[in-house]
Parts: sequence; C-alpha cells; structure tokens
Amino acid sequence: MAAPDVSATKQRILDAAVAEFGAYGLAGARIDRIASAAKASKERLYAYFGDKVALFHAVLDTNFAEAMERLSFDGADLPDQAVALFDDMLAKPDIQRMMIWGQLQGESIRMRELAESHPSWERRIGAIRRAQSDGIVDARWDPAELVTMMFGIVFGWLVAPCADGNDGLDEAGLAHRREVVREAVRRICQG
Repeated sequence: MAAPDVSATKQRILDAAVAEFGAYGLAGARIDRIASAAKASKERLYAYFGDKVALFHAVLDTNFAEAMERLSFDGADLPDQAVALFDDMLAKPDIQRMMIWGQLQGESIRMRELAESHPSWERRIGAIRRAQSDGIVDARWDPAELVTMMFGIVFGWLVAPCADGNDGLDEAGLAHRREVVREAVRRICQG
C-alpha cells in the first residue's frame, strides 16, 4: 500500500483554510470546518500547522509569497502595477478578505514585517526610487508610503462606506474601476 501524499493533504488544508478564514476571519474560523472541507482529521491539521493562528499565518505567508513572485513590478509604471494588483485581488477574494481580517485582528505588524522581509521588497522600493530619480514618480513620496497608498486605492471598494466589494459588477463596471485605480495612482505619482 502506498504512503499517503502528505503534500496533497497539506494543500487541501491550506485551500480549505483560505475559504474559511476569508469568510470568518481568524476569530470566527473553525478548525472542524476546515478539517471537514479538507477531508482531513483535526489531528492531522494540528500535526501539520500547530494551531489556528499558525494555520492563518501559513495561509497568509504562502499567498503573500506567491503574489510577490507572481506580480511583476515596474517602478516606472505604478498605475499599471496598481491595476495588476486590483486584478490579482479580484481573482483571490478570500485572500483579499483575509488581509483585511488580519489587519482587524492584530496581525498588521506581522504583515508589514512579512512584506518588508520578502526578497522582492527592496527591489520594489529600489524600482520606485529609480523612477523618482528619473522624474517619472514624484520624489516627495516615501516609496513604502506610495505602496501603501496603492493598496488603499485597490482595497477601497472593500473597506469604504457603502463599499460593495466589487461584487456583482459586470466587465464594464470592473473596467471602469480599473481606470479609476490607474488614474488615481497616476495622479498621485505625478504630484
């Protein structure tokens, strides 16, 4: 009899955890629902990840690293970078909600440290500084604060009063929002 595929079980747990944490946040998520959705025992889940907080971190860490590697970055074209981020978050609504839940539930310092310690962070900040030196991006911005503003614009339809989470929009509505993101970041970059 073949040994069970540990990596497949771990991945099922991570996939189930994304949906659970995206829907309920860290505080409201239930390990028994995650285990059931993953077709794994709670004991196996605990053996792989330790506890609910560690599983939440594993999901955020994995998806953050994938996003940092998946999304190219060009400091000279921050408006298009913001649109790429918008589209990436549209494709991963559970991760987008997890990031918001993480902020609400005291994970903001850890999330900032995760971003700043990723190998691509300094490359991204350096790309913005080069664009500032070349006169493409307003040099009065701190590059890290500029990245924060980009995320704020992208996440605006999830956290602002009367926000709709981009739910129920047709392609024309999404195209309009992409242009709003592009134009807002363009104006910020121009100073």
